[in-house]
Amino acid sequence: MNIPENNSLKAEIEELLQLCKESEEEYGEDASYFNEPVSEQEMTEWEEANGVKIPESYKEWLRFTGKCRIVSNTATFWGPSEFHSDYVPEDLVVIGEMIGDGEVVCFSKTTGEFIEFFERKVGATYDDFRGVLKEIFRIQKKESPIPHEELMSILDEIKAMRARGEL
Repeated sequence: MNIPENNSLKAEIEELLQLCKESEEEYGEDASYFNEPVSEQEMTEWEEANGVKIPESYKEWLRFTGKCRIVSNTATFWGPSEFHSDYVPEDLVVIGEMIGDGEVVCFSKTTGEFIEFFERKVGATYDDFRGVLKEIFRIQKKESPIPHEELMSILDEIKAMRARGEL
């Protein structure tokens, strides 16, 4: 895949491509794909037709790929022709799916933030698309969303509560 040299997500895209390559043995060569980029004209036409600005960090992503699947069902993202607002609050535009369980990734029409939305609830939010990519890395590396030290502290407290008969 060709990554534009001036793409602000270049480092993350390179890391993602490496992650996809490494996962081929476990998931197969067809587990990931990246289609051709979206043209500036297509992005502009969608924005004009919908009266909404696509966040710049997602435009950077679209300059790399218009549609993709990342490591089986970890994530799928679309270009403007597949954006929609079905089943989400009015302020959101669905741009993809995560984890293959019905969780969608959206951007806010008003703030430009990226939002995970699942079962009618807002989940994590990210200032830009880089945050979404970092979450994909965390999922694939099977890292806990809680830092190790904090997790150990929580487990110690649970053990102490059990010892005191509180659980």
